[in-house]
Amino acid sequence: MSLIKNIVVAGGTHGNERTGVRLVEKWMEHPECYSSCCPSAKVELVLSNPEAVRLNRRYRDHDLNRAFSQVCLDMGAEPEEYEFRRARELNRIYGPKGTGTKTDLLLDVHNTGANMGLCLILSARDPFTMKASAVLTQEFKDAWIYYQPEERSMSPYFGTVANADVCIEIGPQQHGTLDARLFEESESLVRRYLELAEDWNRGELQKRAPIQVEVFTQLRDLGYPKAWAGAPIEAMIHPDLLGRDFGELKKGDKLFRTFDGKDILYQGEADGRESVWPIFINEPAYYEKDIAMSLTVRTVEEW
Repeated sequence: MSLIKNIVVAGGTHGNERTGVRLVEKWMEHPECYSSCCPSAKVELVLSNPEAVRLNRRYRDHDLNRAFSQVCLDMGAEPEEYEFRRARELNRIYGPKGTGTKTDLLLDVHNTGANMGLCLILSARDPFTMKASAVLTQEFKDAWIYYQPEERSMSPYFGTVANADVCIEIGPQQHGTLDARLFEESESLVRRYLELAEDWNRGELQKRAPIQVEVFTQLRDLGYPKAWAGAPIEAMIHPDLLGRDFGELKKGDKLFRTFDGKDILYQGEADGRESVWPIFINEPAYYEKDIAMSLTVRTVEEW
């Protein structure tokens, strides 16, 4: 198995997701907080979107975490939008995206307003990230694995400039704020990823027995009810569903409630599937993207 030689810990990819911002700032000021975790690798810290951090906004001109597809990175003219320019800069420093990248592992720390706990998002079935994430579901009671398969050259996410990545989504936490409990849990979680990378480089993690884990795999995003694209939303997340991320949603369950109090039920999937497991339920930042929630499929696997 390949050694993990270069690791990047990122915060502030969205400037108002303050846990990652403050974690990176703290570690920059106090390198002793992480320097002994993985001595066999070079660990770098980055505030991904410093302009958005300064503004305490998700982004300035464009969502940075939607700017890392190869098409965006290879645009001929110099982009006007700050985030597209910043994506190119980050790709030059930590990439370049593809087989020649300088970064083996990227840990990108985010917050969500949804009730996601400590959500570990994997974009590929990478041996290290799978094994390490499985271990962390045992060590942290509110850790979940979300598998969002990505063709890396097409993926718009910062993490995909590295050979392997984990996007860590922590919530519920209001954007622009800090939560002491979640901050401390997040710091412990990121430190454990670094320690497990050290175990991997020593050949110890690979020897651990497989762990049975729940895996929630992306199925599709579900928008809000609207009369037409661009129209105002006609319903809200149903109160019975709100906050029930990673819970089963069955055909006939209450999904939305209209503004005049009528319930809209889940009708199942076009392929005949009658149960899904929603996540990112009512994420505030996704209103602009017309995403009410992401629907996943639950499996139990050995990692």
